[in-house]
Amino acid sequence: MFRIFDKIQNNEVYVIAEMSANHGGSLENALRIVREVAKTGADCLKIQTYTADSITIDCDNEFFRIKDTLWDGYKLYDLYRDAGTPYEWQEQIKNECEALGLDFLSTPFDNGAVDFLESIGCEAYKIASFELVDIPLIEYAASKGKPMIMSCGMASAEEIADAVDACKRMGNEQIVLLKCCSEYPANWEDMHLANIPDMLANYGVPVGLSDHSEGYLAAVVCVSMGACVVEKHVKLEGVESADSAFSMTMEGFAEMVKAVKDAKVIAGTVKYGPTEGEKKLLPFRRSLFVVKDVKEGEVFTTENVRSIRPSQGMPTKYMANILGKKALCDIAYGTPLSTKCVKLVPSLKTKRLILSEITEEDTQVIMDLRNDPEVFAYFLNPHALELEEHLKWFHNTYEKDPDRFDWLGRDENGKVVGTFRLKRNGEIVEASYLVAKEFYGQGYAKEALLKILSFAKEVLGCTTAIAEIHKENEKSLRFIQKLGFEKKIKEGNFYTYQRTL
Repeated sequence: MFRIFDKIQNNEVYVIAEMSANHGGSLENALRIVREVAKTGADCLKIQTYTADSITIDCDNEFFRIKDTLWDGYKLYDLYRDAGTPYEWQEQIKNECEALGLDFLSTPFDNGAVDFLESIGCEAYKIASFELVDIPLIEYAASKGKPMIMSCGMASAEEIADAVDACKRMGNEQIVLLKCCSEYPANWEDMHLANIPDMLANYGVPVGLSDHSEGYLAAVVCVSMGACVVEKHVKLEGVESADSAFSMTMEGFAEMVKAVKDAKVIAGTVKYGPTEGEKKLLPFRRSLFVVKDVKEGEVFTTENVRSIRPSQGMPTKYMANILGKKALCDIAYGTPLSTKCVKLVPSLKTKRLILSEITEEDTQVIMDLRNDPEVFAYFLNPHALELEEHLKWFHNTYEKDPDRFDWLGRDENGKVVGTFRLKRNGEIVEASYLVAKEFYGQGYAKEALLKILSFAKEVLGCTTAIAEIHKENEKSLRFIQKLGFEKKIKEGNFYTYQRTL
């Protein structure tokens, strides 16, 4: 079974050794190349399936003469006659590959070559750069339903799209594109490996490199840029052929195989946050610590709170929120600052909202929201509040409660969207919200709750969130479930929902 997509899905690089003309006209050399490639750790051995008559015609006019390349002076027909791999060898080469654990791949150059490769059980097809514009050939090969690996040397973005579309028209989505510079050898300044991430984004298929440059630096670089396949010409020492001048020795190829596979491991996958090895060093990051004894009611300043190592204190990004606040208890020198000893309700920002701690100046607007009859009907305490009652609660309870966190949310125009609350009880936090009627159904509550629940997890160390919703508040019931809360119990007119943080 052809393993290219298994390797790609496992985030491994798939390495193809291209024999091309490097057998030098000898079947024994061809089989020896297979055996040597198998020792290098490569995944696949590739040949080419054509005859001089299938790829061109025997004509000697100027159109068929090669100029300004490695093969200057050659007539096309003569080059392909000398360089081709006889059809009668190919099944034997394929069998040798399979016996040694290598995938076998070939490049057909006409429909007859596809038919021949089908007859010997070829499991994938390679389209050469020069044939990328041969849409009928691509369609015919793709119609066989097997992986299509297509080199894109010389190709415009539109020509690549045409080739991809040709495969898809045949119902074949098993496509790999290879960035390629069809110079022999290819100059580094002409490689443009920056195309690789662009091709990944534009065509939505795996991308690799067919490499004709000297050495294997380009192959390593391409893997670091997202390539998952590398193809390279290989040769035997002392065997001259039409392709040997730009091909890699087996020793060099083996070094390349190891290097690109190591590079793939180094490139890894997208992952933020500490590695397993880094986690043991997290305690030595910086955080906020009390660096002088502080009495209850004393104001925090840069003299008694500092950002230092280790990390057991509050995150340093909250330093500005702490300065000027009063201590909720006596705190000894060397104590990590926490929300148990200071009231912290930091400003938070979502895509469309600024969430800031409620203040005494916000009392009236909060009262207006809270006392809307359509709103407080769904509250646990469904009665209108008086301003004096609310102010008393604010000064005597809220300001002194380290486990209560209230934000006022404003949109980009400064309009009050709603209020958002957390109440901590150990590792459990209760979440609630109140949104003005004009902002119903616009997604503001989702933005705000996700942000404050993140705060509850990262800063407060909570592991579970709960929400109590009135049984008749259908919009909130649907909304809270979309946020990942699950109904746990029913008590009177309220449902309790729970979510792991």
